[in-house]
Amino acid sequence: MNKIFAVIKREYFQIVKTKGFIISTVLAPVIMIAFIAVPVLLSVKSTGEKKTIAVVDMTGQVFQEFDRTLAEYKMKDESRRYTVQEFRPTAEISGLRSLLSQKVLVNEFSAYIFIPDSILSGGEAEFVSQHVSDFDEIKRLSESLNRVVVGLRLKKEGLDPQRVSDYMKHVGLKTIKVTPQGEKEDVGGTFAMAYVLVLLIYMTLIFYGSIILRGVIEEKSNRVVEVVLSSLKPFELMMGKILGIGAVGLTQYAVWALIGLVMSQYGMSMVTSLVPAASGIKFAIPPYIFFYFVVFFILGYFLYGTLYAAVASTVNNEKEAQQMLMPITMFLVLPILLMTMVIKDPSGSTSVILSLIPFFAPIIMFMRICVLMPPAWQVALSIGLLGLTVVAMVWLAAKIYRIGILMYGKKPSLPEIVKWIKYS
Repeated sequence: MNKIFAVIKREYFQIVKTKGFIISTVLAPVIMIAFIAVPVLLSVKSTGEKKTIAVVDMTGQVFQEFDRTLAEYKMKDESRRYTVQEFRPTAEISGLRSLLSQKVLVNEFSAYIFIPDSILSGGEAEFVSQHVSDFDEIKRLSESLNRVVVGLRLKKEGLDPQRVSDYMKHVGLKTIKVTPQGEKEDVGGTFAMAYVLVLLIYMTLIFYGSIILRGVIEEKSNRVVEVVLSSLKPFELMMGKILGIGAVGLTQYAVWALIGLVMSQYGMSMVTSLVPAASGIKFAIPPYIFFYFVVFFILGYFLYGTLYAAVASTVNNEKEAQQMLMPITMFLVLPILLMTMVIKDPSGSTSVILSLIPFFAPIIMFMRICVLMPPAWQVALSIGLLGLTVVAMVWLAAKIYRIGILMYGKKPSLPEIVKWIKYS
């Protein structure tokens, strides 16, 4: 045991003392926060520019109400965002449109809107500008124009647009999640939480598995392993390496969890101070989620870490390893591809069966726990099967590792690997 601990210590400090580990541990949450904060800050700071828009109203009925509707959009200084100027139709409408196009080209107007006389009976208006990819602005103009035209249509039929608007008022549907602790509002936090945490498990399993892979191949190619094995057994070396690198992963998670805790305490107050509307957002991660996150990461890491170590011991370089890792990688990729299906129907028979398969359980079962807590027996069975598979894989990988780590030259065939496993 002392020898395994010595390997654990060596592997752990060899990684955590590197600049790469320190930078990635700090940089990862910073990047994540930036992805969330920067768009929010930009949306707050960006008020857009004042726009002057020419309008050709062929009906003679739309412009005035359209002008009043656009007056609702304000700049930070409460001045109008959109200033509209009416151009009355002339006999040569094509000439007028050509003139307005020239004015748009020389930036006298940011755009012009042509409203045909058929607009009240289903015709389409036209937005003419040099820049037609600002979809938010086009949506605002379209909604404003639509509101005016619908109001005119209603008046034509003898109906009061305001009363009809009141009758047609949108009905909201608040989503409330019920738990053994009671009911609480959920505005999409469940989906976001499941998506982020599951992707975190997926990426770290591959990342730390790759570290094991490269470490074993490097020691094998440099013949360092021959010296190391003179003082300890192959199994001790393999387990020490896996446990040491696993401890690195848990350390990184602990740092991220601490940063997340601080952000959850103080970050939301900063956001709501900038965006008052965000005060209605309720987002909290139940403590049991963190518990199962650690459980499934540890079990998943041991399962895939032993497989990565076994594969690395049978090859001479990373190129050969990539070919043999394809089936292992697919076991990690497939659950990610099925993520949407599981989130939509976490209690469906397909989701239940997949979550009990040990190679899928670290991702699928954890995803189900995040979305809708499965029955206790399913969670216990999944963890039990995963634990037994980990024990079996450690035994299997140890048999391959003890011979493969000392083999050089030609890559062994599958029958040869089977023979290694059968050796006592």
